Amino acid sequence: MALANPSMLVRRALRLTASMEAPLSMCLLLQQHHHHQSLARRAFHTSPPTLKKRKIAPAANSPPRSAHAPSLSSSSSSSSSHPATTTLAPNPEEPLDFSSLHAAFSPHDIHFKNQLQTILHGGRFNSDSLGALPVSVKSADDGTLKTFPLRELAQVVPRTGRTISLLVNDREYIKPIMSAVQSSKDFNQQPQRSEDNDLELLMKVELERKDDLARQVKDAVQGWREKIRQARTRHDKVLKGWAKDKTVLKDVVRLAERELQKVQDKKMKEIDAEEARALKQLER
Repeated sequence: MALANPSMLVRRALRLTASMEAPLSMCLLLQQHHHHQSLARRAFHTSPPTLKKRKIAPAANSPPRSAHAPSLSSSSSSSSSHPATTTLAPNPEEPLDFSSLHAAFSPHDIHFKNQLQTILHGGRFNSDSLGALPVSVKSADDGTLKTFPLRELAQVVPRTGRTISLLVNDREYIKPIMSAVQSSKDFNQQPQRSEDNDLELLMKVELERKDDLARQVKDAVQGWREKIRQARTRHDKVLKGWAKDKTVLKDVVRLAERELQKVQDKKMKEIDAEEARALKQLER
């Protein structure tokens, strides 16, 4: 029998060794893979879940959550009559930049535009106007009077046939609401109790005369102009302060004051246009 070639024997030995090492290396890789997976699973299970809480918005016609503890109307009425002012301040490095002034105009623009829309769509008997009526309620704790907007004590629901329904949240609010409506110069009527619901008060919607609505429009627009003038005056004081303490050159301040007047004039033209549009709508 002929002896095998030595090189052939070496190749056979290498193939045998490789065939034995391949399963072993594969086993090692699988063990490492399963080890990492188990670590990942343990880390996942041991870490506490961080689920985002779900907020569910109440229905639009739902009553307040707590009828006995409505928020003070001083905050809500002040926010409606005096919109929140912006915190953006004038920058002495950019004296001709009036971004802060425009930001100060913005809440007043929103407030008075909404007021004009209220006048044009129902006048004083608009649900928003009636809901803002202040009502004084005696506290059950210390007997002191606290004032709330009517919308926090009752739901204002327009009905057919020129009738508004007040769905009172609690029986103790009925008399204070009736008293507030009777003493109000805008409404000046006694709400009638409903025969079907002890917690329902009925009000009759009185048609507004065009002259009265026109007067309300002009009063609202005049208040709007006054707020714009006040904002301009505050900005002008800042400019003068920069000139006084030499933060900004006087020539630059004078230029800024001229530009400030142009900003106010432009805003006044916008308000005049809103007034003309509202009065024209009343004539339809």
